[in-house]
Amino acid sequence: MRMTLAALVVGLGVVITIAGGAALYNYGIVADETGISGWNPMLWILVFAGIATALVGTIQVALATGDRPARLVSS
Repeated sequence: MRMTLAALVVGLGVVITIAGGAALYNYGIVADETGISGWNPMLWILVFAGIATALVGTIQVALATGDRPARLVSS
């Protein structure tokens, strides 16, 4: 269960990062068309938050993998 939740956190981080990147790209197109400044710090925070979420999930996966007991094979 712990591994599943950690993998879901990684997936959530990837989705947030892609959504933030797409929003940043679209905002850049609108900024270019209208002549406004293309700097939008909230979208950059969204992208970095997605990267941080994926990183935390990756660390959780590594910790969950290390906590698994070794299986003994009897012969």
